[in-house]
Amino acid sequence: MTDAEQQELLAVLALAEPAPIDAPARLRALEDKAAIHERIVEYGLLCDARDWDSLLDRYTDDIERTLAGTLTEHVVGKPALRAKLEAPTLQRSTSGAKPAPAPDALLALQFRHLMANEVIRLQGDGDEAVAAVQYSLVATRDDGRQPERGVHEGSYIFGFRRCEGSWLFRSQRIFSDNARNPMFQRA
Repeated sequence: MTDAEQQELLAVLALAEPAPIDAPARLRALEDKAAIHERIVEYGLLCDARDWDSLLDRYTDDIERTLAGTLTEHVVGKPALRAKLEAPTLQRSTSGAKPAPAPDALLALQFRHLMANEVIRLQGDGDEAVAAVQYSLVATRDDGRQPERGVHEGSYIFGFRRCEGSWLFRSQRIFSDNARNPMFQRA
């Protein structure tokens, strides 16, 4: 992780939250943070299952996803994001990095997102939030002869918006160390 990426994560920690004015407001803030935590966990599980319909149901129509770290990508809107989820390209941000496998090779991998160290900050009038989360992603392939496994780390900065009483992802900034994972390199 670069110093700039670290600073973006630490900026989430520095965000001030609106102070609840009474017990019902404090309870609502706690319930909101629990619901956002659940969204983060759902994100990992649905990505691992490749349940794109259920995942995209948890996004705003104007979702904006940016990949950073060893990857580079910027996608806006559910249709564009669906296309990237269904046929990932993993464009490298560093010159000299080994090329990513073809989309079909990536889709043959199994994944496990391991999320940790989340910080959630409610924002504005309480209908927006930001979360910083660190993760490890374990990728495996078992062709029946020799199982293979690779791991990489990264961080997320998720933006959320409450829509019709439900918390939805409105933005994702993903700092990935993906290019260093041997499972994400072309053979």
